[in-house]
Amino acid sequence: MASETGESIRPGRTYIPWDDLPVQRETIAGIGTVLPVVVLYLLIAVLPIVFAFWASLHEIHTLNPEWQWAGLSNYREVLNISTFWDSLWRGIVYMVGSTLLQLAVGLWMALVLNRITRGQKLLTAVVFTAYLIPTIIVSLVAMRVFDPSGGVFQMIGAEWLGLWGGREAPLGSRDWAMRLLILIGTWKFAVFVTIFTLAQLRAIPDRFYEAAKICGANRWQMFRDITLPRLMGIVLVVVLLRSVFMFNKFDIIWQLTEGGPGDATTTLPVLAYKTVYTDQAYGLANAISVVMFLFLLASAIIYFKLFNPSEEVETTT
Repeated sequence: MASETGESIRPGRTYIPWDDLPVQRETIAGIGTVLPVVVLYLLIAVLPIVFAFWASLHEIHTLNPEWQWAGLSNYREVLNISTFWDSLWRGIVYMVGSTLLQLAVGLWMALVLNRITRGQKLLTAVVFTAYLIPTIIVSLVAMRVFDPSGGVFQMIGAEWLGLWGGREAPLGSRDWAMRLLILIGTWKFAVFVTIFTLAQLRAIPDRFYEAAKICGANRWQMFRDITLPRLMGIVLVVVLLRSVFMFNKFDIIWQLTEGGPGDATTTLPVLAYKTVYTDQAYGLANAISVVMFLFLLASAIIYFKLFNPSEEVETTT
């Protein structure tokens, strides 16, 4: 027996066309597309967070595989040690200083590149190269220049200009080490802001500026009324991303100062690393990481409540 479409139907069975099936082809294709992303997200994001939280509830020696249940004692210890609060404050200083400076430099470079007419592509490629340089290379060059025990900057300042003594060059100074880290990080990561804002600048139609010129608007008025409102959405997103990245930044800090001199540049990621490999307290380090994650999560929620960058992006596109 055959159906209208020519397909054979066995006696006693009800024929249901493919288009009338509860799960259609588009649904199966959609699930097949989304499922790998969900699995990957669970593996690289959710699972490590769950593991860190479970480990934070145990007393674990770094070199001993035995886990002893500790409950919330690690969290009580974290919140009671002064080094945690000091490191949290230094992390906030590093995050705010780096984000604001990167935002200023990145916006300035984007505005300059957007106005250049000759050699724009070449100059843009040169500027973007700074973001492609590995962080370890930036750190090695910075150490060669600012190393307090023989760097170029130290030799010029101490031997030629007499500005400081033997090991008081910026990376060896408690007062200047954090500031120098912010400056070096800005040179490396400000291009991230430039990439986003430059793309948004080039998406603004030229007819807006032409109409403003006809109406007699000057450059400041065009920037205030046309450019800035269309940059606000992307700026809010960039500020959130850079804040999270810089608060979690570990590599460039450790490569340049290892949290020193003393503890002048010890932020929470550096403190967690030292807790694991110096104090051999793996469970306590995970508790620090979980508290750091909760701090970032709460800050992000407050940020979204106050500014709502997603809505800002939708209204300016």
